[in-house]
Amino acid sequence: MPDITQVTPKDIPDLLRMIQKLCAFHGDTCQMGLADTQAKFIGGPLTGLIARQDGRAIGYAVLEWHWRPMHNGDLFDIAHLFVAEQMRGKGVGKALLMACRTYAEAKGAHRLVIGTSPVNPGAAAAYRAMGLDEITTVPGPRFEITLGAACKVD
Repeated sequence: MPDITQVTPKDIPDLLRMIQKLCAFHGDTCQMGLADTQAKFIGGPLTGLIARQDGRAIGYAVLEWHWRPMHNGDLFDIAHLFVAEQMRGKGVGKALLMACRTYAEAKGAHRLVIGTSPVNPGAAAAYRAMGLDEITTVPGPRFEITLGAACKVD
């Protein structure tokens, strides 16, 4: 099982390399450099979790806090979830997702949401296999985990 910790300054180079790989996977060019990445994750608006195995970075997740007036309580959106190609299918994504859940619950959030590109059916299938609830009322695929009491305002 990987060791998952919150991103620290020493993790920024590994994090940026994985962000660049995710951008490339989606056909994008990453515009962020080391300074930009550090500003976003160290004292910035984003929370990063990094997975390591034997000291090697093998995945990461990015959490963004959101408030929505249609829900009671805060939510965290997993903006990125990335697992190195050679580590896919080995439980790293699920471990990162559970670490995100633990972090969000510790911060008092009521929901954790994640989406994926419609052109990435493998990610959607993985989230379904993990038992996440699919959100069908918005374009997706999008999924959620309710933390604590149900929080939807009717």
